[in-house]
Amino acid sequence: MSKLRFWGEGGIIRMADDKMHFTAFGIFNFGANLDRLEWAINYYAIASQVAPFFETLRFCEHIQSFEDIGLEVKYWHNKLSRLGSVKLTEQTTNELRAAKTRWQALAQERLQDLFLVSPMCIIDPKRLMRGIQGLLSDECIALLGEIELIDLNEACGCLLVGGATAAEHMALRAAESLLRRWYEYKTDNTIKRGTWGAVLNKLVLLYPEEKKRPKELMLLGYLKKRRDEVAHPDRVSEIVDAEVTLMNVCSLAATIGPALTKLPPAISSDSVDTLPN
Repeated sequence: MSKLRFWGEGGIIRMADDKMHFTAFGIFNFGANLDRLEWAINYYAIASQVAPFFETLRFCEHIQSFEDIGLEVKYWHNKLSRLGSVKLTEQTTNELRAAKTRWQALAQERLQDLFLVSPMCIIDPKRLMRGIQGLLSDECIALLGEIELIDLNEACGCLLVGGATAAEHMALRAAESLLRRWYEYKTDNTIKRGTWGAVLNKLVLLYPEEKKRPKELMLLGYLKKRRDEVAHPDRVSEIVDAEVTLMNVCSLAATIGPALTKLPPAISSDSVDTLPN
């Protein structure tokens, strides 16, 4: 974590793909550090004086699409550090200038493929950029299946770019999978066919007295209504709708987590049997 000081607060962020990416501030800082490096190469003649200006760029080794620049920076930083108080030759100075020019050109080319978005979410965008890891505990995440994780991560990504309807739909897909697994835990029966409503009705029958029904049933009933609305071709979700649904699905996952530990393996991409509408 100490390396983060080179980029300042908010300069980099770990995304849902578990890779490090620049933020807008990180890009600005990267350019400023390149400018300072150019100044140092032209102003200083001793290796140990120039080396620290390479150190501020070494973190590129861990940034998506900038790894090769980071490795070359690392090479020069190590070399200059070993040289210590040795005066740089004209050839070495020219090589350093050429390296800096090359990195700047590569960065400009790659940054053309980077698009900045201003999320309109209530949920902290930094949490959403981490995917479902930004919303659920590690213990809860460990209980989710492959497809459930994919659905929830995609829901987070859709929210960031303003795709509210898509985000809500993906979150509800995860809820449907959790319903299936919870039903199997409660009844010891495997679901092969049946609508969301039909499965809920079967669960309700297990608890004739309304006061004794698990609170998860009420939440699943609410999410079922949301699913019906989102599935309607004339309906479009608002960002707040999608955020509320996503957080409700997260609440559902956290609530039934203890039950999931006793269930068979969650559905994976190799075995899909979705509840029909």
